Amino acid sequence: MTTVAPANNWPLLLGSAAVFPAQDDSLRAPFILVGDPDMTGADPGAFARQLDSPGYSFQEALRAAGADLILVSLGTSDTLDGAAHRSVLEVLRRAIGERLGSTPLTVCGIGRGALQLRYTLASCEHDRIDHSVRQFVSYASTTLTAAETDALNRVGFWPAIPRRLEVAGPGISADSFDYENSEFDGLITGAAANRDPLFTEELGTHIIEETVDP
Repeated sequence: MTTVAPANNWPLLLGSAAVFPAQDDSLRAPFILVGDPDMTGADPGAFARQLDSPGYSFQEALRAAGADLILVSLGTSDTLDGAAHRSVLEVLRRAIGERLGSTPLTVCGIGRGALQLRYTLASCEHDRIDHSVRQFVSYASTTLTAAETDALNRVGFWPAIPRRLEVAGPGISADSFDYENSEFDGLITGAAANRDPLFTEELGTHIIEETVDP
């Protein structure tokens, strides 16, 4: 298990973000990972521990690939357009403002974190705000309520700019992906049953291969 401490912590309106640069203290290729509040709450330590399993650390694999991890732990929110939205928007703005160069951002959301990212990115595009996100990975997104569907409809329902990738359920192969009818642009395989561990070596490797520039 990794024992690397974050180089920085960003307090947010609803939670916090722990920043783990790949080298020195600078951001060059930000990979923003937004957790599911139902799994970890707003505890960044609990979230960070879920990135490791025996024999494999997703955090260390990202670092080895040159990606800067920004680990976002959100508190529970009842709406998509409230404090959680403003918190994710703040993370995007800080990552854009503090990165060296112009490498696009990659974002990955788990459970409700994926849903919140979806809303925030779509809202940015609706309001003509540059989110600089090129890749959006949705990992076990939650079922929409009527209120959430209405909120998404108001901002375009999906972000149009990023490439949208879905983490497949256990046992589903990439060959089964329906490019004609899916809301996603691609499928990432390798997830464990019940998300235990959260990142298998196969899943982590596939995410990095799909999203991080060599």
